[in-house]
Amino acid sequence: MFLLVEPYLRVLFGMFLGAVIGWERESSGKAAGLRTLTIVSAASALFVVAAQESAAMHGEVIDSVRALQGIAQGVGFLGAGIILQAKREVRGLTTAASLWAAAALGFCAGVGMYLLGAFGALLLYTTLRWLKPLEARIVDTPASRDVHLPPEE
Repeated sequence: MFLLVEPYLRVLFGMFLGAVIGWERESSGKAAGLRTLTIVSAASALFVVAAQESAAMHGEVIDSVRALQGIAQGVGFLGAGIILQAKREVRGLTTAASLWAAAALGFCAGVGMYLLGAFGALLLYTTLRWLKPLEARIVDTPASRDVHLPPEE
């Protein structure tokens, strides 16, 4: 019974992992938020699961590396559209990287690497949520000046 529903669970898990990252981006007010990153991650899982199911139906072996390559290229193109350059300043790079990472999380879910996907989502969430305030304390850049830190005592 589990084997019949596992492909669907993989896609759902991919959606969940993307939603974790998307929620962080949404709460930070970024352009690509909850819905976008959830869709990217779920679509990546769906591509992998569909390729696996299609190959199984035809008695072929799935080449996961090809699926990964296609996903990485496609999402890389999508991310390139988010990056803006104006007045000697690049904006949207972290959001584009988040899209790419959400695709990787979806791939992990799609091939059944649940623990690796969960670990990756935890690392990405931690990086997005806590590294910018830490960076603001360490490095004095225009981007780090936008972070509001609690007053030091």
